[in-house]
Amino acid sequence: MSGWLIISSKQNLDITSSLNYTQQGLKKRHRKKAQEIEPGDYFFFYITGKQKLAGVVKIESFATEASDHVWVNLGKDPQECYPWRFQISPHIILDEQRWLSMSDFSDKLLHFKKWPAKNWRLGLQGQIHALREEDTQFLLEAIATK
Repeated sequence: MSGWLIISSKQNLDITSSLNYTQQGLKKRHRKKAQEIEPGDYFFFYITGKQKLAGVVKIESFATEASDHVWVNLGKDPQECYPWRFQISPHIILDEQRWLSMSDFSDKLLHFKKWPAKNWRLGLQGQIHALREEDTQFLLEAIATK
């Protein structure tokens, strides 16, 4: 079991929510990471702008490829279709008022140790990051007790 930190806009989280947390896509440049993700792994949703964790879903499938446009790319490529798709199921989805501030975890997660403490937000650039097993367990417990 591995954890993956998905960096998402609120708009894209709302799209995943409208799908009842049954599907999540990754941008085309993340093919290699998509191939590493396995059923039983977890996606943790970090919401940009809010700088908070919104919940966690369990991954139910290996990646498949699709070309329809579901999510919105607010970056450089508006034609991005997030082709690497996963079947997911909700594990713990928090109400927005209960979202967890990522700054509360900046000094606790091994993921952020790669950067100087004052620059921990560098660990939130890009769309997806692999988490160490210790970080996965820590975040599962933190979200479960919220």
